[in-house]
Amino acid sequence: MFRSIVNAKKDVAVLDLGTNTICAAIAKGGEKGSSENLLGLEHAIRVLGVGYQLAKGINKNSITSLDALEESILGAISSAEKEAQKSIKSVLVALPTWAFESTAIETAINIGQLPVDDVHLNSLMNFDASKYLDRSREIVHIFPIAYSIDESYGIQDPIGMVGEKLSAIFHVMTCHSSLLKNIKNCLTNNNIEISGFISSTYASILAVTLDEEISPGVTLIDIGGTITSIACVHEGALLYLGYIPVGSQNITNDIAMVLRTTKTNAERLKILYGIAANSTIEDESILVSRIDEYGEEHIQNVSKNTLDSITSDRLEELLELIQKHLSECGADEFLRQRIIITGGGSRLSGLNEFIKSKKYFNNASVRLGKPIGTTGSHDFVKTPSFASAAGSVIYCLGDFANKKLSTSGKTTWQRVIMWIKRGI
Repeated sequence: MFRSIVNAKKDVAVLDLGTNTICAAIAKGGEKGSSENLLGLEHAIRVLGVGYQLAKGINKNSITSLDALEESILGAISSAEKEAQKSIKSVLVALPTWAFESTAIETAINIGQLPVDDVHLNSLMNFDASKYLDRSREIVHIFPIAYSIDESYGIQDPIGMVGEKLSAIFHVMTCHSSLLKNIKNCLTNNNIEISGFISSTYASILAVTLDEEISPGVTLIDIGGTITSIACVHEGALLYLGYIPVGSQNITNDIAMVLRTTKTNAERLKILYGIAANSTIEDESILVSRIDEYGEEHIQNVSKNTLDSITSDRLEELLELIQKHLSECGADEFLRQRIIITGGGSRLSGLNEFIKSKKYFNNASVRLGKPIGTTGSHDFVKTPSFASAAGSVIYCLGDFANKKLSTSGKTTWQRVIMWIKRGI
């Protein structure tokens, strides 16, 4: 089982540092089989408290103000603690895609015709990082991609096999040390320890994917406010992680500018009315608050087709960029046959129908990614916006060490190395 939970009764706290929203959650594993919609997850995730704030002090791909970031983090944590009636002492922090850099590392050891055991695998993984990585960076994730023994490539599980040389290729994900230290200082200054870091996109994968999707391969598209993350995963291993510096906030900004309304109103209009797959539907008028040149608010009638036109133009631009990125990163066709869309931008009503009507992604199977088996006091914990936080909880409660990927031979091995090197 891909998302196995081994510490169901343990209370955990997570902090999701999104580019648009910062979310804190306190949760634990529910009773076994307590959710009607577990879909391969033995235990439900029971959210005891959740809090979220607008992300301040973060601008696309950097921290711009530690004080503002600390204020947002503490606001989210305080709300989660108040709802859960529990105090947060330590958290797992989910970091956005822009914080990571991917590196392909191939290592080998001599095994002298002895059967491969866990000691050999650990020796492969405990490589000298200074030989491969900049000293200013720290390792956050190591994903074993494939093994080989002598000239036999594409081995999924080498345990028990014999040969002279055992090799492995790893997808190593690192973050800049200064970034991690700055985030740690924000929390430790307030007596909160950090139990670890996780890629928010990988966390989303844990929360929204099914076991039957993980094995053949799936591509996750996380549409955030200012960036869209793209990840390809197979057999539990994250093969590729990248992003484009465009998100759903561009749609909100255009609505606000054209209709001369506030960004808050524009965001509400975007979510409430969404996007129509068929532009020939009967038009209707909607009431929109408008801010005039004197800063005064007025109510105006706006054609639904006008709003739809604004939304569709920006959405098509975003989808074209995503398709181009998938093509350029070299994602195999089988990974593009199943696509899951999550993140706050995926809440746009009619998004899936729009993608199908415009034949994006070559008619791949596309679905919305909502957290599986997540329960709580309000519906927010069941939305795509909560996917990263939910997956971070699963990561805390589960065991995700040494995930392996089966490959089909030396050509695939070489392609994966090239693919990872094309990453961020």
